[in-house]
Amino acid sequence: MLNAGLRRERILQTLDAQEKVRVKHLAQRLGVSAGTIRGHLEALARAGLLLRQHGGASPTQRTPRPARALRHDRKQRIADCAADLVQPGDKLILDAGASTLQLALNLARSLAQPSTAPRLTVFTSSLPIANELASVPDMELILSGGVLRTDSQSFQGPRAEASMDAYVFDKLFLAAAGFDPEFGLSTHDDAEARLNQRMVAHAREVIVLADAKTLGQTCLHRICALSRISTVVTDAGIAPALQAALERQKVRVLIAKEN
Repeated sequence: MLNAGLRRERILQTLDAQEKVRVKHLAQRLGVSAGTIRGHLEALARAGLLLRQHGGASPTQRTPRPARALRHDRKQRIADCAADLVQPGDKLILDAGASTLQLALNLARSLAQPSTAPRLTVFTSSLPIANELASVPDMELILSGGVLRTDSQSFQGPRAEASMDAYVFDKLFLAAAGFDPEFGLSTHDDAEARLNQRMVAHAREVIVLADAKTLGQTCLHRICALSRISTVVTDAGIAPALQAALERQKVRVLIAKEN
């Protein structure tokens, strides 16, 4: 039977293919009760990933279906590529974001069965990511404290920042709104930037997940300079000149494979 994370992924995939999903149809398709499906829809609605309606759910944006499906597929491929960088026994930080949520779903799928390999440790400020990883075997899950930001369903503030002080992590997977070779990594929100800065300070390696449209953009609040970033995982839409500029500054660029 699929775990909670995989069921929610299937719900989102179904929603990518049609304008509305019905509780009854999803329950039959996934082999679970209608009450279980309602719980998943409520969780996805809180995460801003769908709009809850009577008897089912619909997309949150009036975006043409092919564009929405393409965007979801692109983030999924970036997450698949990033998952190859995770090694048994790694101590990870997963930042709040759509690409990192896809990475969490990928990890939940790959670790669905107990293993003899050293278990992963994952720290996150994201409530949706924590929900997906909560029942994964061979994983130690650490959730930050702080104040819950309802639009992103992530924790922020001084308590969230201070909760990291006792740890050192191997890798940080970060999904930021802005990435520029000169300005570095940036985001729109001041509190998010401060938390991300603390994450960067407590990670040996910083890995950025960003589709090509994000690259070259600059937001108001800076997170860190380019020199602190080891790897960027993106899609084939990256401009060749930008890729060359990043590689000249010793940033490894990984391009997710097309389907």
